[in-house]
Amino acid sequence: MINQLICPDAIPNFLNFFDFSIAPILLFYSYIPIIIISLFLSFFVFYKDKYSLQSKLLLIISLSFSIWAFDQITQWTAVYSSIVHFSWQIIALFEILIPLFSIYFVYVFLYKKDLVFKYKILLSLLFLPVILTLPTVFNMISFDLIECQSNFSYLWNYIYLIEILSIIFITHLFYKKFKSLIAGDPLRKQIVILGIGVFLFLSMFTATNILGDTTLFYEINLFGPIGMVIFLGLMTFMIVRYKTFNIKLLATQALVWGLAVLIGSQFFFIRNPTNYILNSITFVGIIVFGQFLIKSVKREVKQKEEIQKIAVELENSKMRIEETNIQLESANEKLKGLDKLKTEFLSLASHQLRSPLTAIKGYTSMLLEGDFGVVNDKQKEAIDRVFQSSKHLTVVVEDLLNVSKIEQGGMQYIMTPFDFEKAVKDLATDLTVTAEKKGLKLTFETDNKTPYTVNGDMEKLRQVILNLIDNSVKYTKEGWIKVSLTKDELNKKIKFAVSDSGMGISKTNLNDLFQKFSRGTGGKMNAGGSGLGLYLGKEIITAHSGRIWAESEGEGKGSTFAVELDMG
Repeated sequence: MINQLICPDAIPNFLNFFDFSIAPILLFYSYIPIIIISLFLSFFVFYKDKYSLQSKLLLIISLSFSIWAFDQITQWTAVYSSIVHFSWQIIALFEILIPLFSIYFVYVFLYKKDLVFKYKILLSLLFLPVILTLPTVFNMISFDLIECQSNFSYLWNYIYLIEILSIIFITHLFYKKFKSLIAGDPLRKQIVILGIGVFLFLSMFTATNILGDTTLFYEINLFGPIGMVIFLGLMTFMIVRYKTFNIKLLATQALVWGLAVLIGSQFFFIRNPTNYILNSITFVGIIVFGQFLIKSVKREVKQKEEIQKIAVELENSKMRIEETNIQLESANEKLKGLDKLKTEFLSLASHQLRSPLTAIKGYTSMLLEGDFGVVNDKQKEAIDRVFQSSKHLTVVVEDLLNVSKIEQGGMQYIMTPFDFEKAVKDLATDLTVTAEKKGLKLTFETDNKTPYTVNGDMEKLRQVILNLIDNSVKYTKEGWIKVSLTKDELNKKIKFAVSDSGMGISKTNLNDLFQKFSRGTGGKMNAGGSGLGLYLGKEIITAHSGRIWAESEGEGKGSTFAVELDMG
C-alpha cells in the first residue's frame, strides 16, 4: 500500500513525518519567508481595511498562494509517499484559485466596484472542472514510487491554459483602464505599479510551474515565488505612497521589521557557509535600509497629513461657503417669489381701483358742472377737492399699472415717427397756466433746427415729458422754469431738458432719483407723489434706446432733468 511506504531518499527526523535534509536549501529561503510575509501583509491590510472588497480578495490570493507554497514544501520534505501523493493530488485546487482571484482583485481595484453576478458565475464555471476531476486520473494519472512523485494528467493542461489566459486578460484590463484615464491622473501611476507587480507574479508563477512539469526539473519551481516578492514589494510601495488600502506609517514599520525577523529566522535552516554569509548581509541590509525607509515615510506621512489637514480646512470652508450660497440662493428665490406676488398684487389692486376711480371722477365732474342741480360754493369746494384727489389717485394707479407691466415684461410700445417738438410745446403750454397760478414763469425755447422727429411711442414719451415738467412746477416755490429742445446733427440726437430755480438736489440723492419709490428731499415739500414717475421715465426712455439724467449744483440751487433720444 502506498500509505505504508517511505520515500527512498527520506529519513524521518522531524515529527517522524518530514525530512528537511532532502529539500533544496533554497526552498526555505524562497518559500517560508514569502509565505509568512504575504500572510502578514494580507492579514494586516484586511485588519486595517476589513470592509473593503479588495482587501478581502488580497487576503484570499495570499491564502491560496501560501497553501500552495506549503503544499510544495510538503512535496519536497514529506517522508511518507501517501502524504506526498496527497499533496500532489490537491495542489491543483489552490493553483487555479490564484489566477481566478487575481482577475477578480484587479477588476475591483481598477473599477472600484464588485463584479456583476454573471461574471462571478463565469469564474465559478472555470473553477468547476478542477473540483470535478481532482480525485480522478484526469488530475494525477499515476504515482512514481522510485522518484516519490505523482505524474500529471490532462487537468494540468487546462490549468496552465487558464493561467496564461488570465495573464493576457489582466494585462488587457490594465491597458484599457490606463488608456481611459487622462494624463496626470494619479490612478495611472498606481495602474502601472500594480500592473507590473501582478504581471511578474503570475508570469513567473506560471512559467516556472510549466517548465518544471515539462522538464521534470522541479528545482526551477523554487524561483517562481520571486514574482510574489516583487508583487508584495510594489504593493507595499502603493500602500505607503498612495494609501491604496488606507494604511499609513504603521504598515511600513510592520513590514520592515517583519521582513527582518523572517530573514533572521533563516539562520536556523542554513547549512551552507556561503548561504550563511549571504543571509547575514541581507539581514543587516534590511535593518539599515529599513530604518532609512521608515524615517523617509515618517517625513512624507507628516507632510501629507499637514497638507490633508489644510485641504480639509479648505474643504470645510468651501462647504460653508457653498451652504451660505445655497441659503442665499434660496432666500433670493423667495424674494423673487415675493416680488412677483407683490407685482401681481399691485396689478390686480390697480385694475380693481381703476373702475371706482373712473366713476368717482365722472360723478364729481357732473356735480361740479351742475348736472344734478345747483350746488353752493362751499359744496362746490368740497366736491372739487374730491375731484382733484381722484385725478391724482388715477395717476398713481396708472403708474402702478405701468410698473407692473414693466416688471412682468408686458409693456407694449407702438413705435411710429412723430413731431417731438409739437408734443413738448403742447405739454409746456398746458402746464403754463398751472405754473402761473403759483407765480412761476414757464418758457419754452428751441435751437430752431427743425424738424425734431422721433421714432417712438408718442403717448408714453408724452407721459415722461409731462411728468418732468410737472415735477419742476411742483418742486419750485418761486422763480422760473425753462423747457428747451436742441438737436445734435453730428450724433443724430435730440435733447429735451427742463430746468428750474427750485429746491435743487443733493449729490447723494442724484444717484437714487430713478429708483422705485425714491423721492429724495422733494417728498417733504410735496407729499402727494408716488415716487414712481422718474422710475417709469427711465424704463420708458431705456426702451427707446435713449438716456435720462438729472443735474444739480446742490440743494437750493435748482435742477435740470434731461432726455436724449435718437433722431427719427
